[in-house]
Amino acid sequence: MPDAAVALAEPPEEVEAARAVLSDLRRARRRQRTRDFDPFEALYRVYITAILSGIVIWLASGITGDTKVPAATAAHVAAHDAQWVGLVVAVAWAVGLRSGGQGGPLAIEAADVRHVLLAPVERSVALRPVAIRQLRFAALVGSGVGAVAGLLAFRRLPGGFPAWVVAGAAVGLLVMPSSLSLAMLVSGRRLGRYVGGGLALVVLAWAVVDLVTHVTTSPTTFLGQLALWPLRTRLTALIGVAVSLAAVAAGLTLVPGSSLEAAERRATLVGQIRFAATLRDLRTVMVLRRQLSQELPRRRPWFRLPRAGRWPAWRRGWHGILRFPALRLARLAVLGAGAGAACVGIWRGTAPLVIVAGLCMYVAGLDAGEALAQEIDHPDRRETYDLANGELEVRLLAPSVAVMAAVAAVGVVTAYLVSGATPLAAELGGVMFIPCALTGLAGATISVVQGAPANFSSATSALLPPEANGFRAIFRMVWPPAVAIIGFLPLFAARHLQPGQGTRVGRVAGLQPLILILVVLVAVWVRYRDDIHAWFAKTMEEAKAAQRPAGPQR
Repeated sequence: MPDAAVALAEPPEEVEAARAVLSDLRRARRRQRTRDFDPFEALYRVYITAILSGIVIWLASGITGDTKVPAATAAHVAAHDAQWVGLVVAVAWAVGLRSGGQGGPLAIEAADVRHVLLAPVERSVALRPVAIRQLRFAALVGSGVGAVAGLLAFRRLPGGFPAWVVAGAAVGLLVMPSSLSLAMLVSGRRLGRYVGGGLALVVLAWAVVDLVTHVTTSPTTFLGQLALWPLRTRLTALIGVAVSLAAVAAGLTLVPGSSLEAAERRATLVGQIRFAATLRDLRTVMVLRRQLSQELPRRRPWFRLPRAGRWPAWRRGWHGILRFPALRLARLAVLGAGAGAACVGIWRGTAPLVIVAGLCMYVAGLDAGEALAQEIDHPDRRETYDLANGELEVRLLAPSVAVMAAVAAVGVVTAYLVSGATPLAAELGGVMFIPCALTGLAGATISVVQGAPANFSSATSALLPPEANGFRAIFRMVWPPAVAIIGFLPLFAARHLQPGQGTRVGRVAGLQPLILILVVLVAVWVRYRDDIHAWFAKTMEEAKAAQRPAGPQR
């Protein structure tokens, strides 16, 4: 049954009056927020940031050592790789469709939900400006990401620099807003999570069929052709452009029908997520994101394990993993497949894909380490175990290691299939999959265990100058995913192996002990970090006590 605000029919003059009032209120709120805002200083910061970011991206894309592919490879890319780009676009559209089934994508402030949307004002007057602002931001982000992807493609494929950057920016400019618009379409029609998820599966399956059969029928594949225009110009790519623009128009038209209850729920959760992200509390962000996507654990595990008298933590960890919903298990498999496909790209000469492979395993590790994360979230449970905190946490990681090994095995199978079932892919995967699984879990464990950043009054911060605290914050964010990326670096050593220096598999195997040493160091840090912190705090207190002047002698 439609809401009264949607069904309300107002004369045009009243609609214009309501629109003017809302515009005045939003402008007043914006002036209040930006009262101390200096536009010239902001423009200067944007100017400097844009220049520095451009220089960093340009240099980083050039120091990877990648070279232009041969003409035959370029011809193969022009003929068949539009399907791969289309699959990436399909993933973005599927995310949008699924988000729309859960009430997304608009993140309206709680005040607007409780006062504006409940007022006798047409819903389109209240929601459409918010949707336009979100689409505008998505277009800006999408064009930037697409331009960077075009720059990386220019390093490997023939064609001019402007052509690749413009093509990548154009695809990003279409993909991001169209993904959000599809979410608005589904939420505006209130199709529900099952219909939204079903449509997402249809879009993904259509793109996969195009990829397997080497045909072009999906709108996402047509957009993939647009991304490859510097290699081969196909006017059929305009079909994908037309579908994307139609999705944007349909989303803006239907967004006023979004559910009020879903908007209020999203407003509360998104506000909490933003606050947790400001504090760089990754664990809280993950928990709230699962609530936002309604990804709840199963009430009962898929199957129960027999009681383990001496290893209760092991059994509890497995039961936590066995309560994973099917969607989370599917996401782990997709992340493993993404890491495997990225490894094939690394081997064929696209070095920046090592970041993609490492991040896939890092995100998978955040999901697989749920048993440890739950222990961190509920510190009162530790009192039921006669173990040190570090020892208990290390024991809880044992089931996660098995899960990450399974995720890495999916990556090995994917790499084997994508590479054309070559024996070398299977041999390299067999050598690397355990170390890569361990480094992915080690990076995720660091993020979970370290928690939110400590305040600046802590003992460690007291030793650093104020200017160094920013670098410390950046280091805290960067080094956990960096640990996951390190597991894939042996591929570079094998790829650049010179004749007479042994086999490629032997070179990779020879570097794996260094990777395992890194994993052991992380495990030791997890086991003894409380003791290290206690010793450091005691040392600082003793140093401060020694520096205090002695009192007057009587």
